[in-house]
Amino acid sequence: MDEKETVRLIQKYRHDLMNRLQIVSGYLSMEKTDKAKRNLDDVLRYYEEERNLMRLNADSFMIWILQFQDAYPSFALTYRVELLESVEKSIDEQELLITCKKLLAVLSEAAKELHVYDLFLHIQEKETYWIIRMHIKDVTLENMNVKNIEKQHGVSVIQEKEQTSFEWNIVKEERGD
Repeated sequence: MDEKETVRLIQKYRHDLMNRLQIVSGYLSMEKTDKAKRNLDDVLRYYEEERNLMRLNADSFMIWILQFQDAYPSFALTYRVELLESVEKSIDEQELLITCKKLLAVLSEAAKELHVYDLFLHIQEKETYWIIRMHIKDVTLENMNVKNIEKQHGVSVIQEKEQTSFEWNIVKEERGD
């Protein structure tokens, strides 16, 4: 990432934060403290999730998440990162990033134009591996395509009535001292 891209990302990030805080401020100025508190709680939850994302120590993946909306305008991403209590985290970020990008390419092909899909990404730490789940509503894939995706990308695909889910594991890497 070059300097201009970095500055643009920081500007976008700052703009988003200011928008969130202005909403809270607006509710306070109208003396709607209940709505202000709910919005502030939402902001705090959002940044707590982001803190967990940062604790993965996966810089490229973090940048991908921050740039997600620009790269994939047909998808509204929310995510959750569940970590164990241990302090030092690591995930094979290249495997995580490559698999996510490949699945987004598949989903982009299946997406209808001018439609925004809710996409939920869940990263859960276990003792010896990570479980990654990606859920998207209103997208179904052809049966033949599903088997191909599972084989090519090493993921499980589950299709329910109005949702497609992908799940895969990433083995934790041994860390040397």
